Amino acid sequence: MRGALLVDAGGVLFNNVTEESGFLPELAERYGADADRLRAELDRRDAAYETNARGVFDVLTDALAAAGAPETPDLDRERVTALYLAGVRAHRPVFDALARIRANHPGLVLALANNEAEAWDRAKNAAFGHFGYFDVLASSWKLRAVKPTHVYLERLLDACGCSPAQAVFVDDNPDVVTAVRDFGLAAVHLTDPARFATAVPAALRALAGPVTEAEAG
Repeated sequence: MRGALLVDAGGVLFNNVTEESGFLPELAERYGADADRLRAELDRRDAAYETNARGVFDVLTDALAAAGAPETPDLDRERVTALYLAGVRAHRPVFDALARIRANHPGLVLALANNEAEAWDRAKNAAFGHFGYFDVLASSWKLRAVKPTHVYLERLLDACGCSPAQAVFVDDNPDVVTAVRDFGLAAVHLTDPARFATAVPAALRALAGPVTEAEAG
């Protein structure tokens, strides 16, 4: 089939590390900052690293200082990256389902469509190889825009060479799902990664209309 499958990372391929792991509390403890304040300060600054306007380590330094670190931290990037990766959980059944979708849908463009810092995206790829499952890497740091803004979605679809009517977006964030549907895309709100293997092929079949026996898998 022709078209594109646009897949989020945090909450789909992986857990949402900053929200669902001990990464930020451990980082705050290590540098003497308040964990809740650190999360809030990072949320205020996340667009800067997600669009590559600033590096994530520079943003973390500012956020730690604003969250009460007794002195401006000198971050050990390797140690911080190791701490981040310790909080990552890969949803391997989703990776396996992506491989089956690629095999069953020739011509379908698979795109990574996540808001992420370049350093974190590359660190996860080095550990888990998720870039290899996609034809198009459309992370926010590459497109220099964050989803679900119209700028991001326009750049994403242009990178995939398709129209909104030819695409299915998969995301765990209900606000993103609402926005992409308003933009004219079909969307799967994935509240549980275990649903990916059934919900996404069903959405692709609905997008394409009748499919062959081989495509149905």
